Amino acid sequence: MKGWFYNPKARNVPEKIKLKIELKAKNIIDSELKKKYLTGKPKNKGCNYIADIYCKWVGNRFYLCSKYNCPFPRAVLPSFETKFARLEYIGDNKFQLFFMRHTGKWIKLYEDIRLEKAFKAIKEDSWFRP
Repeated sequence: MKGWFYNPKARNVPEKIKLKIELKAKNIIDSELKKKYLTGKPKNKGCNYIADIYCKWVGNRFYLCSKYNCPFPRAVLPSFETKFARLEYIGDNKFQLFFMRHTGKWIKLYEDIRLEKAFKAIKEDSWFRP
């Protein structure tokens, strides 16, 4: 069979680095992203709105996510999740940073960058909006 497959034995992220990433992400989410993007319920009841911004690990990948509420009475689901940034550890304290394109594909914007530069890009670069 030909094709790309997920390898669960891909580079494991050391626990020390995982904790550092989570701490930095939660700090940025609480101090900046939530203040900027959580505006509350819209006046128009037919519009989805961001209810929460959070982070999580899925395997060896770290995601920044937003939860949207759907107040419209005929909504299929009351809420849904979107991932807007993905951080991958590539070793030697270097990372790759991706954003989710409107097509549902991840696009790599930064390669071989330090953690500080990755989170600076998430804060300042317009590609990483929830």
